[in-house]
Amino acid sequence: MTTDTVGGVWTYTVELCRALIKHDIEVHLAAMGSWPSEAQEKEAFHLPNVVLYKSDYKLEWMQDPWEDVQKAHKWITSIYQTVHPDLVHFNNYAHIDNFWSCPIVTVFHSCVQTWWQAVKGTGAPASWNRYTGIVKNSLNTSDVVVSPTESLLKKAVDTHNISCRTEVIHNGREINFSKEIEKENFILCMGRIWDEAKNLKSLSGIAKNLPWPVYIAGNNTDPNTGVKVEIENVHFLGSLSPNEAKDLMARAAIFASPTKYEPFGLAILEAAKAGCALALSNIDTLVELWDATATFFDPENPRETENKILALIEDKNYREQLSAKSKERSKRYSLQKMGEEYAALYKRLIVSRKTDLNQLSSSL
Repeated sequence: MTTDTVGGVWTYTVELCRALIKHDIEVHLAAMGSWPSEAQEKEAFHLPNVVLYKSDYKLEWMQDPWEDVQKAHKWITSIYQTVHPDLVHFNNYAHIDNFWSCPIVTVFHSCVQTWWQAVKGTGAPASWNRYTGIVKNSLNTSDVVVSPTESLLKKAVDTHNISCRTEVIHNGREINFSKEIEKENFILCMGRIWDEAKNLKSLSGIAKNLPWPVYIAGNNTDPNTGVKVEIENVHFLGSLSPNEAKDLMARAAIFASPTKYEPFGLAILEAAKAGCALALSNIDTLVELWDATATFFDPENPRETENKILALIEDKNYREQLSAKSKERSKRYSLQKMGEEYAALYKRLIVSRKTDLNQLSSSL
């Protein structure tokens, strides 16, 4: 299995590996993007079914990645030839080899083209053509393409003309908020302020009009320019540890996400499990997951966003109703269910491949 150390794919991967323990599945985990942090190495070390392989090879969406992509391909191939796995599970693109004899699962977490369509309203520029060709080839060379939502899968199929088998398996998260903490009057958001997809800058026009403070778990300094963003009534908390983020979610009355692009949203799932009332962008993936359990707003319409959040602030009963509904809905997206569905998929593919090989051998 491959993983990405610089984004949410790492959290997904660690949770999936943990869920696969009870299914007696051993995972040889190839990490790319950057060297794993000390905390990430500890996470992997404490999983008894995981062997971690470390690298800092650039991923295909990074700037000028192609030399690293070639090196990573050779590295992954050498791991494959050493381990002889029953199945390969890719969480990125660009490294499939046609001579591999085992089944291949590729998970479509996101891609630059679908990001560009959602955030910019158009396809990515021609400079991304090489990347797009590699993504398309990787998806169509797989035995199965998995996506965490139907909506994202449809976009992937339309964008990359996927012709192989596809399947939806929701992401899952194991996070317990067993201790009841009284909710406090503040709004929590998560993300980097300069991330166009997260659209947190849209808060600049409305935060000052809200009677409750807004807290953003994320850095407010643009790494490209070094410029700090300051917004009235918004408090930037910087990067938080998992325990610090969990504590904030347990205390926050409202969790807001004005995002323009969200393939799944593990932070939203965590907030729902924490009993936050959800105020979310009215985009396909989030409506699919949280319909009738959250209040939705047009992320391009600041007045509507403000009014929907104000309605939550001003009506405690409404907040508590949504909180209860989203908490109940969150049970659908459990770690156990995710593990069971991936393990079942792996088994079906492995059995099918063995059957095909036996039939081929018999015919010869």
